[in-house]
Amino acid sequence: MGLVAPFEGIDRELGYEALFAVRLAVQARNAQGGLHGYQIELIALNDFNDPIEAASQARALLADPEVMGVVGHFSSASTLAALPIYQQGHLAVSIPWSIDAPANMTGVASVAATQAETQAKLETIKAQLGATHTLTVTHLADATLINIANQPLQLVTSAVEAGEILATLAQPPSHVFGTVDTGSQQLIQVAGAAANGFIFPSPGPSAAELPQVSTFVTNYQAITGAPPSPRAILAHDATNILLDSLEQAINKETKFTRATVQATIQQITLMGLSGQITFDKYGHRQAAPVWVYKISELRYPGVNIAP
Repeated sequence: MGLVAPFEGIDRELGYEALFAVRLAVQARNAQGGLHGYQIELIALNDFNDPIEAASQARALLADPEVMGVVGHFSSASTLAALPIYQQGHLAVSIPWSIDAPANMTGVASVAATQAETQAKLETIKAQLGATHTLTVTHLADATLINIANQPLQLVTSAVEAGEILATLAQPPSHVFGTVDTGSQQLIQVAGAAANGFIFPSPGPSAAELPQVSTFVTNYQAITGAPPSPRAILAHDATNILLDSLEQAINKETKFTRATVQATIQQITLMGLSGQITFDKYGHRQAAPVWVYKISELRYPGVNIAP
């Protein structure tokens, strides 16, 4: 199976958060005997979170006939650039993070709420805080040109640029919100103390929201020295979706193919770390949960303010 994520460049931390989680899922399955005697080998490729590179790595996976499925990618643009290539090659895809989902996806299972669903949850929180009229900032230059003191602010940028914006504000506004992609450890690293109070939606929970301490959390923390992030938790769930799909495909055919796995993945159900996972006929997660966090004490993801 393949994993495509940013392992180099500005977003490399996001890729490694996922890599450790995916490896643990694969190791656990192999330790249990694999899939009907098959051991799973993981191939991890770097896409820099860049659509052009994502498409290139998708083609690289298709060129290896032993690759039966892929977990990826970690931005909407990268995922949508790679999906048509995977579908042409009948390669099943388990998507671990929020994307602007196309209406119809064949052989694709998205374990995360869509970006529209995460934004809808955030709008509910805005209403509760009395911050329905927010100023949207999409570039660092916008923040320096507009007086935003005491006016609620929505940052529609990368995590790094959001951190830069927060660090340059002379006077923090009453509330600052972000999109699903702005919430990350990168924002804290760039913004420093100015990140405290930042509110953002997340399609995955923090380790603190898991119903009980799992073996995965213990093993992940032993490897990395930190609890798994929401991206790591969803990457783990996405991997198990793909592994279950592979197992069902092997059950159906002695000599299974990519097309068999592709036809199976949307039928998988799983009680994952992020809750019950089932898919509709388009591969979207049904009743996908969304959490909303507020960064506090320079900790990501921070305090859960909306389960």
